[in-house]
Amino acid sequence: MIKIRLGLLKAIVLILLGGYAGPLRATPYAVFVVHCEPRNADEESLLQLREMVIKADQHQVKLTIDFTPPWVEMILTDTLFFGWAIAWNEAGHELGAHHHPYWVSKERGTHWDGYTNTPQEDLLDDDAEDYLGDMDDYLALLNQLPGTRTSGTLGLGYAGDELDWPQDLLYSAKGHAYDEIVGQPELVDYDGHEVWQMNHGLFWNAPPSLIEAAYHGAGPDDIFAVVTHVSNYEESAESAQAVEDFFTFLGNEDPSGDSLVTVTQAMRATIPEPATGALLVLACSMLAAMRPRMY
Repeated sequence: MIKIRLGLLKAIVLILLGGYAGPLRATPYAVFVVHCEPRNADEESLLQLREMVIKADQHQVKLTIDFTPPWVEMILTDTLFFGWAIAWNEAGHELGAHHHPYWVSKERGTHWDGYTNTPQEDLLDDDAEDYLGDMDDYLALLNQLPGTRTSGTLGLGYAGDELDWPQDLLYSAKGHAYDEIVGQPELVDYDGHEVWQMNHGLFWNAPPSLIEAAYHGAGPDDIFAVVTHVSNYEESAESAQAVEDFFTFLGNEDPSGDSLVTVTQAMRATIPEPATGALLVLACSMLAAMRPRMY
């Protein structure tokens, strides 16, 4: 009887482990994030983004395209552009959120996008004149794009900016360094909001050989993620070719495209389901309790 029960419990554990880890793979989950910066929200840059999406589609790479508000406004005012966004969403690309917070923009001298949960009376100098709304207004604008906003790169690393996390977003991405390219999600807190966060590294921070080495060194349960900006891609023909070559590399590594995923897909694949985790612990406890004791 004990043998039957032990065998049954072992089977349960294996099933649960399979549900937790997903199908056996030899490759990591590969994520390619594109940031659409406020300063180059123009038709030419949108055409360059469309070209990048076309190249990604040729190799089954799923992009996570993080839009700032000026890009969204540009897309919403043109039926052709909005049609492209619909097609991208239907093709499996993620239309995510990108935010340039107030305080980090002041610190770095970058372009604030006009949205913040910082009270207007706390804004410095004449910055209140550039205020466009709070983060509820921000997300309401982005939610006019096709699909559902579930992830974003919000850049909330400076004191005060942590107030800006939109409560309806589930997943966060951050990072620039080469050693942030490979990792696993961790739970972080933004002003009382518990958020699962993953890292990514800037695509341009290392030569292709090192980027590929990072991919080959990653495990099947890791997230391998790089980020670029549309402005990087359109900088030169060489830059555009480097991105296309990388898409070719990813497509060759996983011709099925199953591991070439978006931020949200990678997070859902690597974060354990609470119910699965609880059942796994219970099954393991039962298995240990029923193991014959040696005296």
